[in-house]
Amino acid sequence: MNKTKSVVRSLLDIPVGEPETAVARVTRLGLDIELKEIPYNKLTALRGTEDANLNYLLASTVEPNFRDAHWYREHMGCPTPVDALKKLLRPGEVRALVRRCDALNGYAPGAVISLETGEDDLQAAAVGAALEDLEKN
Repeated sequence: MNKTKSVVRSLLDIPVGEPETAVARVTRLGLDIELKEIPYNKLTALRGTEDANLNYLLASTVEPNFRDAHWYREHMGCPTPVDALKKLLRPGEVRALVRRCDALNGYAPGAVISLETGEDDLQAAAVGAALEDLEKN
């Protein structure tokens, strides 16, 4: 079998599954938020929009339902879910949640590594990426 067929075969063997999910807690509020990976086209469409981080968070949130009009209009007194999130969350909390969304969408340290470096270099890069991630959180 030549290399091209081997590469194609390996691509065909990759399972296509459900979007990855994770739960993050906003400790100040005691609020657990279930996040999910979002489709590529939706993610790229959100870039550069007004309140991009909040719209990204809204698109990524499974639970609670921040788009529930009863919550954002009646309870929070806001015209949109974005406005209600601005009222509910602190900027640092939004950024931390967005970093969790980023990780689900493949923007995490170590998501892609170079195979051209030695094993020691790979391990050092993984430790460095983990430390960088810890410093951000």
